Amino acid sequence: MGLNQITRFLMLESSLLKLNFTPNEIKVYSALFEIGKCRAGKIIELTGMHRNLVYLALESLDARGLLTKVLVKGVAEFSANDPTALLDEIENKKEIARSAIEELAKKKGAENRDVQIFEGLEGVKRARNRVLSYPAGETFYVIGATKLNSEPELEAYWRKFHKAREGKGINQKTLFENSNDPTLKDAISWRNKLPHMEARSLPFNIDSPFWIDFIKDNVNIGIAGHDPLTVSIKSPGIAEGFKKYFDYFWNQRVQVKSGLDAVREAIYNMLDELKPGEEYLVFGALGKDYPEGFTPLYDKFHSDRIKKGVITKMLCYQESYQVLLDRFKRSGDANLKLSLVKKYISAPPIPMQINLYKGKAFFIIYDKTPTVIHFEQPQVYQAFLSYFENIWQQETYTLRGAEALQNIWLEAIDAKDLRFIGARGYFIDKFPKLFAVVEAKAKKTPGLRWRNIVDPGVRGHRITKYPWAETKYSLPGVKNPNVVWLFGNKLVISNWAEGDTPVLFISENKHLVQSYSDYFEALWKI
Repeated sequence: MGLNQITRFLMLESSLLKLNFTPNEIKVYSALFEIGKCRAGKIIELTGMHRNLVYLALESLDARGLLTKVLVKGVAEFSANDPTALLDEIENKKEIARSAIEELAKKKGAENRDVQIFEGLEGVKRARNRVLSYPAGETFYVIGATKLNSEPELEAYWRKFHKAREGKGINQKTLFENSNDPTLKDAISWRNKLPHMEARSLPFNIDSPFWIDFIKDNVNIGIAGHDPLTVSIKSPGIAEGFKKYFDYFWNQRVQVKSGLDAVREAIYNMLDELKPGEEYLVFGALGKDYPEGFTPLYDKFHSDRIKKGVITKMLCYQESYQVLLDRFKRSGDANLKLSLVKKYISAPPIPMQINLYKGKAFFIIYDKTPTVIHFEQPQVYQAFLSYFENIWQQETYTLRGAEALQNIWLEAIDAKDLRFIGARGYFIDKFPKLFAVVEAKAKKTPGLRWRNIVDPGVRGHRITKYPWAETKYSLPGVKNPNVVWLFGNKLVISNWAEGDTPVLFISENKHLVQSYSDYFEALWKI
């Protein structure tokens, strides 16, 4: 394949990914155009994909109306429809969306709140472009605009966005991170020359690793970096809360203190104000990789907190989860009755956390010289409380990658009783170093029990040979890319369709967990 052909293929692949094709669907769809009308076996031969993955992709493309399936002497043959079917698909989705919007608009009562996650630079653009759907006269707000989003591709996009925003007559106010970086000073300068636009710096010094933007009923929380992540929340209430928070920064200064003693003072003042049985909330708990002095400080603080009987609820990063659980057990809360932790998202941790209690909020920014920013305004507290509760109440979330699956293994060992449906040892085979950590912990855990219902092809695999493992070979021999895990109050479905990057669907919905548990026990009795 020549350079021009490779370039055209990559451009096609990029376009199809943006049209919600999976990598497997792209391979199969492209093969249909290359081969023409054919049987599935020809596609398997050309792509080198597993037959199950090919058939799954064909079913998906058929459901989308992108191919035609006919039976010739009882055998299915497939051919790609005219590629203009892609446009028909989009038009159909528009009609469905219009119908849904009309129906939703008729509903009254509970506020419509939905959460979406956008990944990468394209995700930043998609989230920001939604602003352009609002009417003239609305105001769009940005808090914590950061130099990490000043790379050339985004700078070019911002200028294009502002031109479209001006044409729509939408106002904008932006608070940039406070920095001596000339890039940010230039960014503020040229924006203040635009129509319907005002830009200022935040009233304290910080290299902001995230930003918040909102308009009317839509809030975006953006985590900056090479591969940024944007969490989008549709909620007029949350947007209004952030509006009050923005106005406070826009019009006033806040109390800022520096140093480890400032952190110690902030957390112990909070503990003094809370009574036994009362709680405080932490958003973005780091758990590890603290600057010097923080680990002994937090070890002592949590020992004192647990002795007093004060409850904490923490939303933490994936990497911090097990570290925090170990700290709380070590500090005297072995059953985690006073220390409740949930994973937030699988994203790079940022060196900042937000503490909320009794109508107050304070930020801790971790650096060699840490900074504490205090807010005693109820509106600031309420804005972050709404966001915290929205995340905390979610019963289902998604994680990706081998490290995330390793953490699931380690968490399941703590639960001791782990049940599988369809575990074939993919993780053990593909990631032996990561599994070695799991195996070492399992050997040290008394009372551990793993039960697995799988097809006979797994017989003799290492996953079946541990003294704590029990296996029944009652599933059909067809390999399934999904594995069901049940432990504690969780259901996890790990999907290996993407090869070496497992995708994990995790739910704590008690009805869903119970239904899969009943299903497992019924299979186990066969």
